[in-house]
Order: sequence, then C-alpha cells, then structure tokens
Amino acid sequence: MQRGSIVKRHHAWHVVYRTSEIVNGEPVQKQVWHRLAAVDDDHRSVSDVRQLADDHLRPLNLGAITAEGSMTVSDFAKNFFLPAVTVKRKPSTAKSYADIVAKHIEPVLGNLRLREVKPYDVQRLLDARSSLSQTTVLHIKSGMSALLSHAIRKGFLHGTNAAREARAEGKRTDPDLYAYSLDEVLWMLKRLPEPAHTVVAVASFTGLRESEIRGLKWSDYDGKLLHVRRAAWRRFVNDTKTKESKNAVPVIEPLRRILAAHKRRNGNSEWIFSGEKLHRPLHLDNLCRREIKPVIGNHRWHGWHAFRRGLATVLFGLGVPAEVAQTILRHANVATTQAHYLMLKSQREGRAAMRRLERIVRQKLDRPARRRRPHPHKN
Repeated sequence: MQRGSIVKRHHAWHVVYRTSEIVNGEPVQKQVWHRLAAVDDDHRSVSDVRQLADDHLRPLNLGAITAEGSMTVSDFAKNFFLPAVTVKRKPSTAKSYADIVAKHIEPVLGNLRLREVKPYDVQRLLDARSSLSQTTVLHIKSGMSALLSHAIRKGFLHGTNAAREARAEGKRTDPDLYAYSLDEVLWMLKRLPEPAHTVVAVASFTGLRESEIRGLKWSDYDGKLLHVRRAAWRRFVNDTKTKESKNAVPVIEPLRRILAAHKRRNGNSEWIFSGEKLHRPLHLDNLCRREIKPVIGNHRWHGWHAFRRGLATVLFGLGVPAEVAQTILRHANVATTQAHYLMLKSQREGRAAMRRLERIVRQKLDRPARRRRPHPHKN
C-alpha cells in the first residue's frame, strides 16, 4: 500500500508516488508527481492535505489502476483492440472499427491514458463530431464502447464503461428508403448490357443483398431455387448477415431464362458473377460505375438495396402478406419488413388516395351550381 510523499513545491502541495507503465510491452516503474492543492490558509501543513493524497492514491491501492491502463487509448487500440476485432469479427465490421478509431477516436482521445478516460471525455469526443449525422455519431459511440469493454474484459480497466454515460447527438437525416418500381426495373433491363442486365434482374426478382449476390455460386442454383449460403465483401467471403439470411429464394420463370442465357456465356467460373479473375466474385460497385450509371444516369441510381425494397413494395401491392415477404427477404423478424420495406407502398397509396380525393373535391367545387326550378304548384 502506498501513501506517497507529500512535497511543497512552487507554492503548491504535491504527492509523489510510484506506478507502473507499459513501455515496449513491459511494465516499468515510474515516479509520478500529482498536484494536490495550493499553499493557502486551508492547506498550511502536510496534515492539511494528507486526506487529499489518500483519496488520490485509493484507486491505485485498491488495484483499480493497472500498469496496462497507463498506456494511451491509441496504443491500446492498435495493439490490443483492433487485432482482437480482426480475429473475431467479419472483415466489414473490423474495417468499420478501424475507420472509427483512425478518423474519430485517435484525433480526440488518442493521447489520453486508457485509465483516465471518463464519461466527460467520451462526451467530448461525441460533441466534437456532432456536425455529422446522428447515425455516424452513434457508430462512433458504439466503437468507443466496444474498445472500453474489451479493456475491461481483459483486465486493463476496472469499473464501468465510460461510454455508457455519454449521449450521442448529431444531425438528423432522413434515410434513403427509395424502392425501384417494376416499371423502373423493366426500363433498366431493356437498356443494360451484360452482365449488368443479369445482375439487376437477380437483385430485382430475388431481393438478395449486394454481398449475397456476389457470393452466389452455380452450385447454389438448382433451376428453381437460389440457395443463399454465403456473402462476399471486398475480397472476403463469409457467412451471411444473419442465420435467417441463409435460406432459399424462389426463381421466377423470366429470371430462369436470364440465368440460363448467362450460364451459357459465363459458365466457366464457379461464381455466378465472376470478376476478371474467374476465381473471384464480381465487384458490383465497379460494375455500377462502368456499366450501369453511364446507361441509366446517376439521377436514376439509388443503390443496390433499392431493388430489395422494390421487391417488397411490389409483393405488398400484389396483396402478399407481410409474413410471406419476410420469408422471401429472409429478415429475422416481420417487424423489420413492415417498418422499413412495406411502409413505402402504404405511403404511395396514401398519397394516391389523397390525389383522388383532391380530384373529386375540385370537381364538385368547380362545377357550377344548378338553378333550382320553381315548384309547379307554387306561385
């Protein structure tokens, strides 16, 4: 147990003690000076500041401060947190955490000692990024919380996660919930060259996610069903987003014909959509930039997920129950389908109904009033 030495220096009282710090991966003893108070009427002698010194040293004596906790947030992220995330999480998730650390956490809190991180510091980080969208700020908070949780699990920190007390606020932006209509899809298919034509057809008539389309192999297609078994992100091929996503999707007859023609042209690769190197999946963002946007125009392109929402919208318009649409889209629960996919059709129908009501009201208001004929028996 340390009590430290109380020293008067530069008109102030200090407590001097030793602690461990990590240097090149090894704990090293270092001397620490901590200012307790100014020399004044309330703090004239050592006994006047002894309680302040004991309060400061209490976390160290209780073991709440470790040598590992003396490293900076930046060093902990690079040497411990990000390597663990790379091993345990999907590559896309690991990349997201790495971007959050490099772009947001390190510039604000990188030089702060890990053990010194308080809720105030996390709030300072989030406030510094408040000009970004609320979703982005929430992701930054989540990343900081994951970093501190990892430090606690590994014994680098003791106590509660400082990120939990912070509040994430940013600019509220409306999400892009565009859904391609069936007319828009058919318009594209008439104009797009191969393989963009087939990729758009699969996206439109199966509702697969971009990563699931890239992960399709010919062995997943039996002529009637596309079995979704994997997802491809950049150069990584992994499991699907959720266990519910790993399922089969029916293939309608027009799409079967399109896939048959595509296989005759490109059946040499195991991937349904292969890149320039046949053993790798096609990069759909590159395909969009090279072949889709130049044909349909940037203003008509709303992303790959708009095909997925479009299928849900069309199914809903045909009277398909939400539970059936959920099965086709392979959502974990029907609430996701209803909240983020089927509501688009309801909004459109609502606007259409109001326009019909407007036409009826205008017709009645604009119609000239008919003059009533006098009753034949009245003078």
